[in-house]
Amino acid sequence: MKKVDTILTHLKLILLEMKSKEFFMIKKITVAALLLSPILATAETNMHPMIQLGYDWGGTTLATVYHPYDGTTKIRAGEGVSLEAGASVTMPENNFEMQFLVGYKFDQDDANNGDVTWDTVPFTALAMINNKRWKFGGGVTYHLNPHLSGGFSGYENGVYFNDSVDDKYDNAIGGVGVIQYKVTNAFTVGLKGTLIEYKLKNDSSVTAKGNSVGFNLSYAFGNERSEFR
Repeated sequence: MKKVDTILTHLKLILLEMKSKEFFMIKKITVAALLLSPILATAETNMHPMIQLGYDWGGTTLATVYHPYDGTTKIRAGEGVSLEAGASVTMPENNFEMQFLVGYKFDQDDANNGDVTWDTVPFTALAMINNKRWKFGGGVTYHLNPHLSGGFSGYENGVYFNDSVDDKYDNAIGGVGVIQYKVTNAFTVGLKGTLIEYKLKNDSSVTAKGNSVGFNLSYAFGNERSEFR
């Protein structure tokens, strides 16, 4: 239990450091690594590379695309496909696991006269408690270069139009909660909830909530294989 208390104390320090807006992200990562080093040095750990594919729903509507025959499609700040890669660090004796991921998240809609894309680069750090085949936990996520871009042009009722957008948002930090189930020792399915808010770079009074819920599929390399259960 002392090791678990030590881990939780270090994680609290990491969260406090990452909330400070006076430091750049690279300094946050450096400080987090220094704080985690005593944990990794004193506990028996296993590290495995991993990849993760997910999809999220929700958030503020950023753009609405009208299709003549298919209705409308909305681009939302929390919605989209995400592909991430990183590492899973497990501590079997404490039933504890950390995951560090970086990826690309985007949502897009297109037509024969243009397209619009919302994308960002998320860095995520998670801490989870393992209970048999279940994992419960949460952490922080830092989104780099959130950007809404694209445009559509053409004629409507004989009138030419050229609608375009190039909205760049500030980097943003948010919170993540996760529940995961180990189908095998390597393959995991899970649910994720995210709370985050973006501010427009050239007008901080304009905000977009990226709050979302979603699911993900994860695969950790190097784990012993097991049968589906």
